[in-house]
Amino acid sequence: MTLEEISKALLEIRERKGFSQYKIWQNGVNIGTVRAIESGKNVNIENILKYCEIVGAEIIIKEKEGV
Repeated sequence: MTLEEISKALLEIRERKGFSQYKIWQNGVNIGTVRAIESGKNVNIENILKYCEIVGAEIIIKEKEGV
């Protein structure tokens, strides 16, 4: 999965749940960081995990098959 795919999925989850970027900011993620996450920019993993916690998403890591 690419960073672009992750950011798109997180944006879709946030919008589906009716959360604004402002709500994410109110819960502890800088608004510039929210915008960076949603636009696929390279951001600190801790910020992505905090964003996920706020919107109720999770990132699952699994081993690739055939590698």
